[in-house]
Amino acid sequence: MTVKEPSNTVYVDMDDVLCETARGCLAVVEREFGKRIPFDRVTSFDLGRSCGLGPEEAAELFRIMHRSEELLKLEPIGDAIAVLRRWAADGYRIAIVTGRPPSTEEASLEWLERHRVPHDRFLMVDKYGRFATENTAAISLPELAAHEFCWAVEDSEPMARFLADTMRVPVKLLSRPWNRAAGYHPRITRFDHWRELAGDQD
Repeated sequence: MTVKEPSNTVYVDMDDVLCETARGCLAVVEREFGKRIPFDRVTSFDLGRSCGLGPEEAAELFRIMHRSEELLKLEPIGDAIAVLRRWAADGYRIAIVTGRPPSTEEASLEWLERHRVPHDRFLMVDKYGRFATENTAAISLPELAAHEFCWAVEDSEPMARFLADTMRVPVKLLSRPWNRAAGYHPRITRFDHWRELAGDQD
């Protein structure tokens, strides 16, 4: 029987794993809607709900946040890029995976280039059924499942469970207010920050 060698590709989510997207959103909420929401109060993956926005305000927030100029303002998360550089130097391939709309591809790639984020692949995935994947840069979850990863870094509990259950990938879940209620899973390990997460691989 032929044994397939494990992949040496690491799945790395982009928003709130590599860049401070939620904090960027909160700055927009304060600027555009006059609401100051502490980061620790973002306890739902639905930012509109966490910020007490109505449907029209939430749609406007989504539209504003996906403008190139807003995405390019986002700050990198401490130690994330340094850890990716170390993994790349150790021979791992880095796949940056995002659930952003396909229209953000150019700005997302520019952000990665500006911050010199090492990566071998960039995958746009319709993680939450928000947009059509036909004739776009995005792929579906079943298409993602055809890829192989040695481990994944995520902040979304639903995506972490998809990776762990459907794809059988060990997941490093970065602790965020919106995933604190995540229960135990044998293939999901929680980490408070990138330094701790990187130490797990030493």
